[in-house]
Amino acid sequence: MSLATLARKGLFDPLLAVVFPARCPACAGGLDSPSRGPLCEPCWAALPVHVVPACPCGRPRPGAGACPRCRRGLTPFRAGASLGPFEGSLRTALHELKYRGRRRVAARLAEAMLRRDDVRRILDAGAVLVPVPLHPRRRRERGFNQAELLAAELGRRSGLTVAEVLVRRQDTAAQTGLSRAARRTNVSGAFAARGKGRVAGRVAVVVDDVFTTGATAMACARVLSAAGAAEVRVLTAARVV
Repeated sequence: MSLATLARKGLFDPLLAVVFPARCPACAGGLDSPSRGPLCEPCWAALPVHVVPACPCGRPRPGAGACPRCRRGLTPFRAGASLGPFEGSLRTALHELKYRGRRRVAARLAEAMLRRDDVRRILDAGAVLVPVPLHPRRRRERGFNQAELLAAELGRRSGLTVAEVLVRRQDTAAQTGLSRAARRTNVSGAFAARGKGRVAGRVAVVVDDVFTTGATAMACARVLSAAGAAEVRVLTAARVV
């Protein structure tokens, strides 16, 4: 058995836990399985998930039926889903991925997402996964795009194709801290589509790490619809509720 296989199976974990002791960033407990980190197994098992019904767009809401935005026809995508609220160990995991480059987080999140019925329902056979792009400058600085990593792991487990159809043509300011209106203005015209034939006539599923106000997801959905997608859906690891 190769060293890579041993590492993938976690057979080095007891030794790593002793020689390179590490702490879970969510609870500060010890990591018994460093190769499955960065969170400890209890925190992975306790990732917050949505427990209330959701509007078809993916917005959790008490009771049944569409949310006010969807009732007014203001949602440019047909369906949406996410693993859980952007809090607790899920928030920590996403911060470890995005800001500390802990890329293995994407695989663990994809596993958790695909265990949910609402996630699997929007991943039709033949759908194409479209990650939200970073501007080239920002991608060079970070070294990766967390949405691309998440889409790749989802595609590997679901058998769906990943198509990097969207491009970010404007180096917009970070959305963090902006109001809902400011977020919409910030991403207006920021995205374009290339290789439109990859989504024409198909279900396109926009993939991102966090759904906050929906400004980015909606901007991407409009571009994909204009590129000929038969239907646009949105899938994120977390959602601000």
